Amino acid sequence: MASTSPISPSSTLETPVEKTDQPNSQAHTDATLRKVPDVVKVRRSRSPPERNSRAGENRLRPAGDLINRITWDSKFNHNDYIIGFVDRFEGRLEITLDKWKKESTDEEFIPQHRVLYIRHVDGEIVWDRRRRIDAIFSSGNSAFRELAFLQ
Repeated sequence: MASTSPISPSSTLETPVEKTDQPNSQAHTDATLRKVPDVVKVRRSRSPPERNSRAGENRLRPAGDLINRITWDSKFNHNDYIIGFVDRFEGRLEITLDKWKKESTDEEFIPQHRVLYIRHVDGEIVWDRRRRIDAIFSSGNSAFRELAFLQ
């Protein structure tokens, strides 16, 4: 009979098999125990996900990545950038990056999924969700614009 010790993920359970009178049966002997694994491992393919090559899709970097890059990279002056976002009650609004609140506990916090665009004070759009423009990391449709010379 199987012991009553705790089962660990790598252990197996022993199940007794009934005794039968048929000599060719697998359960012919009463001492036969069958090992049954308690965990079944499923192997998943590690191939990359399929992409529609006709769509020419390139993932757009999230607004948070650009905000962090502009804030922490000395090449950019964070006072020169404006964030356009959607407010739930007032519609489309703009705020300068130096007034942007990242801390979710702040009363004036704006979730990053509400960001519509980021632009420079001179009017140049550096990130736009709808048009999939990213002039800082060259993700989204901006990557194709930069590689157009290869065609």
